[in-house]
Amino acid sequence: MTRPFKERGFTLARADHSTRVLVTAFLLCVIIGIGVAIAQYAGRAGGLGPRHAVEWIHGNETDFDATVLRVAKSRAELLAFTHDHVFSLAMLLFVVLHLVQLTPHRSRTKIGLTVLGFGGLLGTLGAPWLIGPGDDSLRPPLLIASGSAVLLSLLLGSLATLHEMWSAPLWRRRRRIPEPPPPDPMFPGSERP
Repeated sequence: MTRPFKERGFTLARADHSTRVLVTAFLLCVIIGIGVAIAQYAGRAGGLGPRHAVEWIHGNETDFDATVLRVAKSRAELLAFTHDHVFSLAMLLFVVLHLVQLTPHRSRTKIGLTVLGFGGLLGTLGAPWLIGPGDDSLRPPLLIASGSAVLLSLLLGSLATLHEMWSAPLWRRRRRIPEPPPPDPMFPGSERP
């Protein structure tokens, strides 16, 4: 996505059709991945509540009424979880939020999505290490909230980008609103030379 640095007036809405189709296919896969991630976590943890977060980490071997046995995660398993997610989610957040940077949304909105996503990622990676067996503190809800923040920033970023590529230009044309100026990452706050 070095094109905005080279081509005057580039925006995602002005991108050629093949680029918009490629970005759309990627973002649709991200949206599907969000649904799969929620279903996978709920299946592994037994649900989406705080008790399920504790059970996902520490197992339920002492719960004789449990219908599904969940084994406690070892340090090595938690380390593998952290390792896998720190690289993959950081890269996914970077790509999706980079696409958001190429939309005419306000800087505060873009920064907010970035803080939401990467802040959620830090919580998602740190919370499992802090949750103790039978924990009923705020740490299990932190794990759920931070994971939700990551997924929400990916979803909102994907939808904002799809909207800007397909719906917003039509909406602006129908209302005879001029296209917003393209973002200029090289010279923020100034006109392109």
